[in-house]
Amino acid sequence: MKNRKIKVICSAAALLCCTALTLSGCGVFLLNNPSNDKNPATTDTQTLEPKSDFDVVQNSYSKQITRFKMDLSKEKYGGASVKIASTKSNTIVPDEAVSTTLSQELQRRNKYVEELLNVSISAVQVDGQTMLDEMQAAVRAGAYYADLVEFPQSYISIYGNAGVLMNLQSLPGLQFDAEYFNPTGTSAGTGGDMIYALAGYASLNPDSLSAVFFNKGLMDQLQMESPYALVDRGEWTMDKYLEYAAALSSLDGGYYSYAAQNTATYLPDLLFFSGGQRLTHSARGAYPYINFNAEDTLDLFAKMSAIVYDDNAYGNAISGISAFNEGNTLFLIDRLDVMPIITNSSVEWGVLPLPKYSTEQETYVSLAYYEDAMFFGAVPTISDVQKASDVLMALNMSSYGLTPDAQVKNSAYLYLRDNDSIRMLDIVLKSAAYDFAYTFANSNNAIPSATFSAVRNTTGGISSLQRYLDMWGTRFENAMYQLFPVS
Repeated sequence: MKNRKIKVICSAAALLCCTALTLSGCGVFLLNNPSNDKNPATTDTQTLEPKSDFDVVQNSYSKQITRFKMDLSKEKYGGASVKIASTKSNTIVPDEAVSTTLSQELQRRNKYVEELLNVSISAVQVDGQTMLDEMQAAVRAGAYYADLVEFPQSYISIYGNAGVLMNLQSLPGLQFDAEYFNPTGTSAGTGGDMIYALAGYASLNPDSLSAVFFNKGLMDQLQMESPYALVDRGEWTMDKYLEYAAALSSLDGGYYSYAAQNTATYLPDLLFFSGGQRLTHSARGAYPYINFNAEDTLDLFAKMSAIVYDDNAYGNAISGISAFNEGNTLFLIDRLDVMPIITNSSVEWGVLPLPKYSTEQETYVSLAYYEDAMFFGAVPTISDVQKASDVLMALNMSSYGLTPDAQVKNSAYLYLRDNDSIRMLDIVLKSAAYDFAYTFANSNNAIPSATFSAVRNTTGGISSLQRYLDMWGTRFENAMYQLFPVS
């Protein structure tokens, strides 16, 4: 597919302004151009056009951020220091390992927050176990540890059970329901009266999200409508995906429909969420509950099974990425962190969000992998709860829209092959979803058994979803009563 021509022209001076510390995003995307553009999946010797076209993205979030600032207190902190301990600290304060594009965005955000609140932000890198040990020591001694902590979703229950996370409801004025926090992230970090952690634009980790990568050469040979156009019309559905996969049999060459490597074990979960479902719902002051039923998901599971257990799927999860790189599969369903691996592939590839269940479904959804999804929390011994509250809100409101825009721009510079993929990646990054079931899966075996294990085994035909709900539903409810106090 040919690249779209320039829509907006920015001078060099304008580009410098756009990368300055502003509340608007502007970027010129020069797409990745591998040295070998020949797609081994094509049978002719066509000369591919050089990737010299640009797409300029100009988004302004100034009005939203100006409105968001009303959530902050009127406190000014006189240049006070703000320490954030993180297992991924260079997403708070960039270091030399962070690309120029993302580094500029993080510097802009931090400077904006520092000037807004009159604070000085620093970050320290700590691995998950060390963070736990240090927080426990601080709590025992009643000593300050950090103003905020940032860690993967999988650590929330560990830290919560250890008593080192404060109830974020104790932070004065914190607006949990604000647009700059992800509502499913807040739900995923909540149990009964406790909000242990939450996710927002400042904690968004692209590597935790998944997408559908596709072989453009094979797609062209199928002579079917571009999937990009389907996404734009809201018609990229599981049925359409299955149509493309079925049509592949018409091509000579023994191609596979899809491969999945990093996502192989939880591919049914990804499709369950992309199909518009959630496993659980957890709200402040209430017991979490299972958020789906067997009857309403019968057709969804039929589509999920057809996708996951396609007879023509590539069967070796260990080498799924290599199979796609070598041009042997039409699709690769995997996390976004595969882009550096496939960036120099001779296969011309594009990016799509995971397909919806139907055209009636409003949005595309990408489930965040719990080992990489990042959340913010706070230790009970913080010295200034108002400062922590303001900084947590300011970081996320000043990242609103701008952080994913910078992440898309970075991928466009380094990895992507066409301008349509830029729009698709933007959809993926702005459709992240989280779930309580993954946060507290290790707290009681009824939680995984009644939720994602049930989804995976039902997709595999091991048993029916209703049977899992009958077996584990009541145990799940009892576990909620035991684990989470509700006043």
